[in-house]
Amino acid sequence: MSELHRYWTREFTEVYLKALNADPAFQKAASKMDETIVLRCLDDPDGLDKLVAYRIHHGRMDAVDEREAKAPSALRDEPFDASRHLARATATYTFWRRLDAKEIGVLHIITSPDFRFEGAKLRALKHIKAFTRMGDLLSELPKRY
Repeated sequence: MSELHRYWTREFTEVYLKALNADPAFQKAASKMDETIVLRCLDDPDGLDKLVAYRIHHGRMDAVDEREAKAPSALRDEPFDASRHLARATATYTFWRRLDAKEIGVLHIITSPDFRFEGAKLRALKHIKAFTRMGDLLSELPKRY
C-alpha cells in the first residue's frame, strides 16, 4: 500500500489533480469554465504558509502556481488581482482541515472570520457545481492531516 500524503502538500496536490481530472462529474460541471482561483493555507503543521493557484479550463484543472514560505510570510500580504483570478480563498490549515473532514460546512465559510473570500462572488456562484465537486472529491481522497 502506498503512503498517504498529507493534506496541503505538493504530493497531495498531484494526487488531487489526477483524481479530479479523471472524474466525469467534475469534467461535466467545469466543461465551460476558463478561470483561475487561488487558495491560501496559513500556518500548516510545518510552520509554512502555502499558496496554490488552479486554472480550471474546459473540464480540467491544473496547478499554475504553487509556493510556500515560512509563516508568517509575505504570501499573506500579496494583493488580490481580480484581473487574473476569479477568486482567492484564505484560511488557516486548521480551518481547511475541518472543512475537508466535514466538521464544518458552507455556513461556516460564509460566517467565519477565519475564512476570507476575495473576488467576484456572483461570477464564482455560477460555477458552484464545479466547486462543490472539487470539495466533495477532495474530502473523499485518502490523506493524513
